[in-house]
Amino acid sequence: MVSAAALTLLCATPTFAGFATSVSYSGPTGSGQGASLVSPPASALGDVNTAYQVWNESSGTLASSVTLENNGAVGSYSGVSPGTSTTLGAGTAYGTTFVQLNPGVNATFHAGEAIIQFSSKIIGIALSGMTGGVPGSLDKTDIYGAPGTVYPTGYNNPNNNRGIIGKNNQTFTITNGGTELEVNLTANFDGFKELRVFTSGSATGVPEPASIAIWSLAGTFFAGRGWWRRRQR
Repeated sequence: MVSAAALTLLCATPTFAGFATSVSYSGPTGSGQGASLVSPPASALGDVNTAYQVWNESSGTLASSVTLENNGAVGSYSGVSPGTSTTLGAGTAYGTTFVQLNPGVNATFHAGEAIIQFSSKIIGIALSGMTGGVPGSLDKTDIYGAPGTVYPTGYNNPNNNRGIIGKNNQTFTITNGGTELEVNLTANFDGFKELRVFTSGSATGVPEPASIAIWSLAGTFFAGRGWWRRRQR
């Protein structure tokens, strides 16, 4: 029984903090609405889809401090009431996940609700694009995007600045102790909406305690196996 359990643990994928683990959808589907966890695209702006597109970006430690409009506290928020801002200091261990609605529809497009589960707690959300010529939190944190993906940094349309700040038809809720995000967004007339979620994480390559436990048990298994072979001889 011990060896079987150890082998099961050995086959398990080590768990690392900081990323979305699943995406589900609740809402209308008549206009192609939905939600998917996808691979990072070559171009965020070029990734047109009537469903929410969610992709994991990068993890490690912040090179410099970043200020975000929401601090990850459990609650319900909107573009008008985004919550309490937070500044993550340089050296903070993080993971980033991008949430995008880019339907390419020349009308008001209600996307329904996407539910995103994370492997660790949300510690901040970037919600603003370029406003009045001033870069928002999305622009400033594009450096923590997915390697190889081109982001609309500096996109400056006064009617649609990629973020949701100031918009009352953009809502999101943080639940499940801070490890679940529910978003309900609307895109207007070929517009698009984006959020970047920062979650707590280990520096790249450093396993979480669950992974350490797995490998510790694996070591115990092999040690016991060696003892059994010596006993048989």
